[in-house]
Amino acid sequence: MIGALLITACREHTPTVGAWEQGDGYRWRALDVGDAASSTRDASAGFTALTPSQTGITHAYVLDARRALTNRDLLIGAGVAAGDIDGDGYPDLFAASVTGRATLYRNRGGFSFEDVTASSGVRIDSLSVGATFADVDGDADLDLVVGTRGGPVMLWQNDGTGRFTDITAMSGLVGGYGATTLTLTDVDRDGDLDLYVATYKTRNALDVHPPQARAFDQVVTKRPDGSYAVKPEWAADYRIEDRPDLGGIVRSQRADPDLFFLNDGTGRFTRTPIQGPRFRDEAGRPLAQEPDFFTLAARFYDVNGDGAPDLYVCNDFEDPDQFWLNDGTGNFQLVPRTALAATSNTCMSVDFGDVDRDGTVDLFTADMLVPTLAAQQRQIPTHTPLPKPLGVDGVRPQWMRNMLHVGRGDGTWASVGDFAGVAATDWTWGSAFLDIDLDGFEDLITLNGHHWDARDADTFDRIRDAFPRVPWNEEQQEFPRLAIPNIAFRNQRDLTFAAMPKGWGLGEIPDIAHGIALADLDLDGDLDVIASRLDAPTAIYRNDATAPRVAVRLAGDAPNRFGIGAVVRVRTSGVPEQQKEMTAGGLYLSGGEPQLTFAIDPDSVAELEVRWPDGRESILREVRANRLYEIAQTGARPSGAAPMTPGARASPAPLFVDATALLGGHRHTELPFDDFRRQPLLPNRFSQLGPGLAWVDADGDGREDLVVGAGRGGALTLLQNSGARFAMRTLGAPATGDLTTILPWPSASGGMDLIVGQSNYEAATMEAALGRPSVVRYATRGGTSSAATVREGDTASVGALAAADVNGDGWLDLFVAPRVIGGAWPLPAPSHVLRGGPDGRFTVDTDNASVLRTLGLISSALLVDLVGDHRPDLVVAVEFGPVRILENVGGRFRDVTAALGLDAIRSRWNGLAAGDFDADGRLDLVVTSWGRNLPWGASPERPHLLIAGPFGESGPGLLLARADSITGREMPLESFARLGAAIPAIRRRFATHTEFAEASAMQLLGPDSMRVARIGATTYDHLLLMNRGARFEARPLPSMAQWAPVHGIAVADFDGDGREDLFLAQNLFPTEIGTPRLEAGVGLVLLGDGRGDFRAIRLSESGIVIHGDQRGAAVADFDADGRPDLAVAQNAGPTTLWKNVTGRPGLRVRLAGSGSENPAAVGALVRLEGEGWVGPVRPVTLGGGYWSSGSVTQVLSDLRAARTVWVRWPSGQEARYPVSGNVRAMVLRPSPTPRP
Repeated sequence: MIGALLITACREHTPTVGAWEQGDGYRWRALDVGDAASSTRDASAGFTALTPSQTGITHAYVLDARRALTNRDLLIGAGVAAGDIDGDGYPDLFAASVTGRATLYRNRGGFSFEDVTASSGVRIDSLSVGATFADVDGDADLDLVVGTRGGPVMLWQNDGTGRFTDITAMSGLVGGYGATTLTLTDVDRDGDLDLYVATYKTRNALDVHPPQARAFDQVVTKRPDGSYAVKPEWAADYRIEDRPDLGGIVRSQRADPDLFFLNDGTGRFTRTPIQGPRFRDEAGRPLAQEPDFFTLAARFYDVNGDGAPDLYVCNDFEDPDQFWLNDGTGNFQLVPRTALAATSNTCMSVDFGDVDRDGTVDLFTADMLVPTLAAQQRQIPTHTPLPKPLGVDGVRPQWMRNMLHVGRGDGTWASVGDFAGVAATDWTWGSAFLDIDLDGFEDLITLNGHHWDARDADTFDRIRDAFPRVPWNEEQQEFPRLAIPNIAFRNQRDLTFAAMPKGWGLGEIPDIAHGIALADLDLDGDLDVIASRLDAPTAIYRNDATAPRVAVRLAGDAPNRFGIGAVVRVRTSGVPEQQKEMTAGGLYLSGGEPQLTFAIDPDSVAELEVRWPDGRESILREVRANRLYEIAQTGARPSGAAPMTPGARASPAPLFVDATALLGGHRHTELPFDDFRRQPLLPNRFSQLGPGLAWVDADGDGREDLVVGAGRGGALTLLQNSGARFAMRTLGAPATGDLTTILPWPSASGGMDLIVGQSNYEAATMEAALGRPSVVRYATRGGTSSAATVREGDTASVGALAAADVNGDGWLDLFVAPRVIGGAWPLPAPSHVLRGGPDGRFTVDTDNASVLRTLGLISSALLVDLVGDHRPDLVVAVEFGPVRILENVGGRFRDVTAALGLDAIRSRWNGLAAGDFDADGRLDLVVTSWGRNLPWGASPERPHLLIAGPFGESGPGLLLARADSITGREMPLESFARLGAAIPAIRRRFATHTEFAEASAMQLLGPDSMRVARIGATTYDHLLLMNRGARFEARPLPSMAQWAPVHGIAVADFDGDGREDLFLAQNLFPTEIGTPRLEAGVGLVLLGDGRGDFRAIRLSESGIVIHGDQRGAAVADFDADGRPDLAVAQNAGPTTLWKNVTGRPGLRVRLAGSGSENPAAVGALVRLEGEGWVGPVRPVTLGGGYWSSGSVTQVLSDLRAARTVWVRWPSGQEARYPVSGNVRAMVLRPSPTPRP
């Protein structure tokens, strides 16, 4: 860093532990690492649980069940705090207790602790909940801050020797609230530590008032004007909200407001309201009143790299979490809706880290979803799933599941908990990132359990149905105790985590654990774990990691003497750059020691950088393994550069800029439709699968125009390119069904028409469906917009279309694929080929009828030559089937799927595209599915099964199932409630949730199991299928591509390096009501390496950010600058346009076919050639991707000098055309005597 303090570490002898070596602006001492491994490769890791007889720690939070019945909020636990209170180098411990005396322990070394509560001066006899050590008065020792239930927020001032004085009365800290977690940092950059106190409630209204007293009509009154209000006597306990999504007025219980205090530098605090002007909503409006949510945790952390601490607030029940960004002066504004797509519903705790080591800050929030399917079937969700609105609606849904939000580097995060494997850890309280095995990647710890498992559905039903009734204030004790193991996940360095056996030593014995603190209790440099537990002594887990490490403490300038808020980065050989912020408090009810630990290569020196809260920096060179470094802020110098967003260093100018404004605000029309009324067990809606789009020169002016489909009630839209902007023009009348695939088609007059698929899925009856044309032809020239029927209605809804000269007669033929039969999914339907002819009419191809009848339901289709014989083969992406390939043999299709090795790779495929990704002259395939960020998965060993048969009340009965990972039995994925409502026989057959959870899918169906069909998916990966001639080789696309479902695919050389790249249109919003929207994508560019591999680029490099429900995507050089641009459609959202601005300009090549039957030479192949090299072949196609069609004008690029353009025309004839000088565009025609 320019101007930063450069500090070179000494290379002298290694002293014994405890002896400090002084350097220039720092000091260091050796760590007692014992039998440390010489490298990470040889290291071992894990924890050993130490017993109270070993540690001397006997403090336990014991809660009598009768007392818990009077106040359920006592069950949230009590925390722990770690820090060196007497300056001897060893971190000491404080343990809180609501029901008894809080205890302070002095660390005597060797994991031996002494109760020094009495001699320390600390006396808290009861009600303590949250705690942390922090230097609030700037005198370089750790003071103690304690939050109590109903009492004061207490401040105990340390004299430096471990003796404390209660200065609460003069501190300015107010009380009387149900305090939980405490977090401190320098919010307003005045140098001292400010305090945020999360609060819950001193006593829950559910424990104070019987149900009849707090019934809705007893709490809420209706005013004469028709509005509603909470009655005055209930105003302290309840509030009401107008929630149209829930059907009207909703009553919610109030909690205590959180507390925010600014420090004057001496430990004197001033309470600042959590409302305007310091706290503002997403739109920047000052909060009118303080939130009164049930807050369990809050944590300060600089998430965007601007040097100002931001704040995440975890709220229980259905109170929304609050994610506050600091503007640098201590003023906060909520992040926009698009920053986080969804949050945990009952958020217990939060921690921050950089789990993929990309330089951006990620965050994890804990909830209470059980990890096994059988257990989920026995439990009641903590929230009521809501119908999903159309499009991006500005609402951030909450789901009962852990969330791992991975930073994209632009102030938004992708929620990838399911992809990572950390979405479900049962009833979790404390959580923390910690590099347990010291491999440079942060692992994850969760502490779990609860006194009463109030989610148990059978207990709930038993209480509801009991006679005589269980007394209302004793119902909780009917629920079973939930003592379960803690969990440790190992970071597998690819953004996935593996649960370690027995929690890496943290989960040997099931218990109920709450608060978590991290501290180096034995001075060996790794961080040990301290956990508070219910009805058991505070647990100490010794970290047994043997890998090399470096530990860091900070000596900041007064009054922030421990450098809270500073960010430490370590760069070492063999490990990606590591970063971590020094924090105070913020772990669930707890606070850890102000020390950080990093992995390090023992065979080389490392560099350590500190960015202090005031913006200055210190850098240590030649940092060595197995040492503790204490770095002083004194002497640190300005960095010479403004703070940067993590991960955005030296980012290149993006490939694309947003040119959507040129489209004049076009939006896709989508009207609501209730798919689940006809088939209540559908996994997703089929009424929201569009739109597609197409690039076409509709008016013959040489410019690329854009055509976009519409939903029912909308009209096909032509966006005409005038050079400066696009003029919007509707074609035809509003459609009676969704308009699906759009293909440009030569008209008899020499112009260009449009062939469009039309869905009948939403038709009320089969008669109505048959009365709607399935394929329509639109004229585009001469100011007319007439529409003519190409194919009459069919039983199945039409989705994909593709065109090529199938039979070799010179005329384009049309493939028409079925997508779904309304009310009868997944019943199959036949596909068709319509032969084109000289009069512009189509005839049904009967030669291929038999083979097309059994293809199944098709999402995408492509006609392209995969064999190399110039005949277009048929490729289809099938629902719950393989990617089917039908070889064209003289105009007749032959299914060669199995022969090519693809029959066993089955999925619910979405999109399909072709490209020569390794430049070998053969066309490879890209096929997309749902990705891996799903609540379920699929593998050949454990396929995702769909069982269908005549057992439903309406339409075919459906049951999704998957084999249990332990027993191998096929278990249902649907809940008892959903299946029981749709298939009443199941309710009659099984009396309890437990019986249901233990039954296999076939047992659920009983006699009906003999009449079912079974289809399944063996993968949900998006795949690259490499064409090896006699077979296809399947490769998954990069991990980032697997974060979301993909429909649209666009193939082009976006960066102009001569290698084919990809764009993926991501997300799927209309899942069934109980499944979260799948929305972790913002549109993804994958750059090809020319050898069949791809690199997913960050949005700072691509420039593309689309937060909606993306569908069709298509490429065209709309501004004729030699760079491929991109249009992306969204369901119920705006059509977007992305202008390529930094790709290397290429050669624009348009093929002019002979005659009017195929003027664009569809079916041709084209590529650049040079001295000793050939580029990838590019097919000219109509269709593919997803319901879309790109421009027939190809943009070909290469970093080398091209000499010729090679073309293989649809007839099979080959020709080469010289590339001369600086020509940027060519129109090529077949040669009368083409050269070989």
